[in-house]
Amino acid sequence: MYAIIGANGFLGSYLIKSIVENTSENIIAVARKIEGIPAGERVFPLKCDITSAEDVDALAYTIRHGEPCKMIYLAAYHNLDLIAQNPKLSWNINITSLASFLNTIDNLSGFFFTSTDCVYGEGGSDYRFKESDTLNPLSLYGVQKAAAECLVNSRGYKVLRLPYMFGPSLSPQKKHFYDKIIDDLQQGRKIEMFYDSIRSSLDYGTVACITVKLAEINSNEKIPGIMNLCGDDSLSKYDLGVMLARKLSYPEDLIVSISMENNNQIFQAKRASVCLMDNTLLKNTLGLTEIKMAL
Repeated sequence: MYAIIGANGFLGSYLIKSIVENTSENIIAVARKIEGIPAGERVFPLKCDITSAEDVDALAYTIRHGEPCKMIYLAAYHNLDLIAQNPKLSWNINITSLASFLNTIDNLSGFFFTSTDCVYGEGGSDYRFKESDTLNPLSLYGVQKAAAECLVNSRGYKVLRLPYMFGPSLSPQKKHFYDKIIDDLQQGRKIEMFYDSIRSSLDYGTVACITVKLAEINSNEKIPGIMNLCGDDSLSKYDLGVMLARKLSYPEDLIVSISMENNNQIFQAKRASVCLMDNTLLKNTLGLTEIKMAL
């Protein structure tokens, strides 16, 4: 049995797809709003607000009276600018509610918490952050995720640090930036994308597939407490736009490169311009030779 907390998001949708396609397990798809989660023979949407003790108690009861559960925790307040504007609300969701959740839920055979490359802070084009590096987050979101990681690891659970993710939405109810780019390309509209915002980006499908592979490992001791789950390549937002235009045979000059530094009025919270992660530990754990973006 799997339980996905925050199953109605972009990654949650891909995780449901990957679990259904690659395992024989049932899935409890947990979200505050379950509209849009496709119920099926093996997928059971369950409404739960992680800030509600009553809801979490009900979820704990369900899991406690079933088979041991592999849990993937995606729930978070993750908009960097809104977090800066609402520090108490974001703390309640990202820290307080998580701590209570961890203290309430049991009967787990595995627990994977999705964190972010934002915990590292500003990097450089010639260095990839390792899991053992000192954390220096630039945003309140990064600070909160770093604190949340400590809570998760203190319970013996696992942390996956994810990069910027890219790919089509599987939900008809909400579009990803990927889908909006395609809409603009189809209309012949130019799209401005940052050339100096560089990450070890991956597509949602690959992130979901690797996460499920980790969850399917029988021995908890074989999985490190913290791992970077990211791609091999250094990719800017502009690179991703050009790759997508090229794949779909649209003119690449519709993707216009702009500078994040010169357009800093777009964002309020500070963001790293370059943050690359080393995925050697992940590759060694799963026996992989490469991890590439798949568009």
